[in-house]
Amino acid sequence: MLIPIISLISLVVAIVIGFWKNINVGLIAIVFAFILGVYVGGISEKTIMSYWPIKLFITTFGITLLFSIAKLNGTLEKISKTIIYQSHGKKVLIPIIFYVLAVLIASVGPGNISTSALLLPIGLVIGHRTKISTLMMSTLIILGSIAGGLSPLAPNGIVALDLAASNGVGDLGLRIYIVNVISMTIFAIIMFVVLGGLKLRGDRVEISKAGSFNKYQIYTLVSIFILVLWVILGGVNVGFAAFALSAVLLVMKAADQNKAIANVPWSTLLLICGTAVLINVISDLGGVDLLTNFLASLMNKGTAIPIMAVLSGVMSIFSSAVGVVMPTLIPTTVNLSAELGSVVSPAVLTITIAVASHIVTMSPFSTMGALALASSPKTVDKKLLFKNLFITAFASLLFIAVFLGGLVAIGYLK
Repeated sequence: MLIPIISLISLVVAIVIGFWKNINVGLIAIVFAFILGVYVGGISEKTIMSYWPIKLFITTFGITLLFSIAKLNGTLEKISKTIIYQSHGKKVLIPIIFYVLAVLIASVGPGNISTSALLLPIGLVIGHRTKISTLMMSTLIILGSIAGGLSPLAPNGIVALDLAASNGVGDLGLRIYIVNVISMTIFAIIMFVVLGGLKLRGDRVEISKAGSFNKYQIYTLVSIFILVLWVILGGVNVGFAAFALSAVLLVMKAADQNKAIANVPWSTLLLICGTAVLINVISDLGGVDLLTNFLASLMNKGTAIPIMAVLSGVMSIFSSAVGVVMPTLIPTTVNLSAELGSVVSPAVLTITIAVASHIVTMSPFSTMGALALASSPKTVDKKLLFKNLFITAFASLLFIAVFLGGLVAIGYLK
């Protein structure tokens, strides 16, 4: 019993040190995995090194490299401005278009953080100039990015599906993505109405045309289109497909190679992979089973989903959904379902963890919430925006706990 407890405490300590000292948790996790595995659990160094998730690393690196190129050569920004122009100056359409645009862009590969990083600076400037609520624009762009971010083509969606498959939950296909899009869209509609979106009807503003795409941007657009078809119709690994297309684009000088590689989110990759190594060591030492039994003691058929949603969301407010929350909790789902007498399936628990851990990432303690603060115009009250984003994150957590619990109760989620 002592070693499993120590292993779980090591994960908490790694997260606390990372948050307190602003050090990548993945880096600390690798150190803890080595010390814990070799000196406490007697696990060989070779075994610990084998826990590095090479497939996940290649897939995530490939897709983020491709969209690093697309961002550097202005393709993503040009797409955004071209679609925004379609509002024809109707203010009520601007936040809606940004939400839909965020869903679409995030879904085809860049993921939630990259999409937010692209759209927030554009959207918040347009919103401020047209006197649309900064909180509304921030919330809808982030929710749209989150909605698309669990696509099977996006980094976070890839991580969720890989964790589900490798931990015995099975191939969830599009289920996480569909439930996530539905959840985020409903909450986005609620926020749009609550924050005064309907009052924008009838108001108009001047929007300038984006201009035509240059040849490098056209090459990039064609590459993204090929990627989607290649993965869906050809069944190729999305990471290898993205690598191949990135290589072609770099040969064609569509972006600077060094800048493209430098813009890959290496810190996130280290966070994801380093934490995965520690989680595997903790699993070997019985920590995951201990956590599973503890969670099962708190749950029954009626409370399992709301409790898991709240737990996932609270953890995600102060840590990483993709690097900490999903790798920690998804491995518990198969045994947890068994402990509960299979009244809730591992698939439903996994979907709950994935969706609930992402919806709260508008928190100013999370990357996208921080991006909203950094991207807001100087005249915006940053302290007020910080407070409102934090309140919205907790409101989203309450919503998702009730909403997912309701979907299970009516039999939509099984």
